[in-house]
Amino acid sequence: MYEKETADRKKLIIVGGGAAGMAVATSVRRHGNYDITVFSSDSHTAYSQCGMPFVLAREIEDFNSLVLRKKEFFEDMDIDLRLNTTVDSIDLEARTVSTGKKTYTFDKLLIATGSRPEVPGNLRSGAELDNVFTLRTLSDGMEIDRAMEKAESIVVIGGGGIGVEIAIAAAKRGLRTFLVNRGTSLLSHNIDPDMAEIVQEHIESLGVSVLTGETPQSINGQNKIESVTIGGEDFPADMVVISTGVWPETELASDAGIEIGSTGGIIVNDHLQVKTKQGFDPDVYAGGECVQLYDFVTGSPMLSQLASTARRMAGTIRDNLVSKPSGFGSIVNPWVAAVAELQVGTVGINTRIAREHGIDIASGLATGSTRAGYYPGSTRIFVKLLFSNRVLVGAQVIGGEGVKERIDGLSLAIKKKTTVDELLELETCYTPPLSTLEDPMIFAVRGALKKIPGSKK
Repeated sequence: MYEKETADRKKLIIVGGGAAGMAVATSVRRHGNYDITVFSSDSHTAYSQCGMPFVLAREIEDFNSLVLRKKEFFEDMDIDLRLNTTVDSIDLEARTVSTGKKTYTFDKLLIATGSRPEVPGNLRSGAELDNVFTLRTLSDGMEIDRAMEKAESIVVIGGGGIGVEIAIAAAKRGLRTFLVNRGTSLLSHNIDPDMAEIVQEHIESLGVSVLTGETPQSINGQNKIESVTIGGEDFPADMVVISTGVWPETELASDAGIEIGSTGGIIVNDHLQVKTKQGFDPDVYAGGECVQLYDFVTGSPMLSQLASTARRMAGTIRDNLVSKPSGFGSIVNPWVAAVAELQVGTVGINTRIAREHGIDIASGLATGSTRAGYYPGSTRIFVKLLFSNRVLVGAQVIGGEGVKERIDGLSLAIKKKTTVDELLELETCYTPPLSTLEDPMIFAVRGALKKIPGSKK
């Protein structure tokens, strides 16, 4: 299918078979002239991590549906894919990587090692018990699914996006479900507490018992999980899923002398080339969740666990590998999740991040409908917009429909540094089945304007 142009073929090694690694492998094969080898410690590749909670909820038939490309596809593309293979070391001076069994030379290298689940120190011994899980790989998802078939009760630890989705999946399958979050509101990395209240009320209506402001003291059992101690009380459980966040997998890079940033991610330049004591290495790239990026609004270093960000990074790396110099700038990190019947989206900074960076903001919160009130199927929608110095810096939207489209548009507005005055002039379309005569975003803009000093009310 792909003829080998052996004359000047260079060797490209990719460490990591996730969204960034495999996207680079396939696109470089189409547009470049490399011998490509991919090493992945996973037993599967080219699958959707984001889809796993929906298999657990039985909204998607099975885990095989999440496999987008089988190993044979990459073989046909002349990509040497080594699954279940761990790279033990990288020697930048010798231009080699070692798997323990063999050493391989490279001309170009991509480190796309992703992230690993973080388990709080006081829970690590309990995490070794049977039926205590983290969700990261397809194999993890399959194990959780099998446990759910036999379980009657579950404790999900962590109220971020994945934790919320797993709790909903468990409740839908009839398990007695407890969701425990150390913060006082759910999805706190993404949305403000007033918006989180909407989410919590919705998932509680589905039968999930939510415990906020609580940190589990221990996970208890002999060989198998029996209970979780929360606030001095033991909650019986047949299974536990720990979803308390992830940490960039950068040990391999660090051991090779590659510099790691304050966020724990690999430091890169605009071309996504890694940094060593000698400067940025033109032949070594990093992409995906293991990389430190920069926030467009604050200018501060940050991490992104979004597949969409990883795919964009893959495009930049591909361009540079095929001699089309390309840069990757700061990000606004647009995020959306399906929380049962609710869609939840955010982009830019939230109030917590603004406070941490000393940014004064004025916010507007509006409630409206997604369709004309008389049209069947209309749902409520909540829009919160944040402005700093009259410029849009953050947005949060929750509703039964129409969330992604608004977040996408507001993502562009933040990057264009759109002002409150410009948004007041926004023209929106209208038809009863799809919208109201005046979009709720406009009411949120007006609400923020009232709080901005010196504005005409």
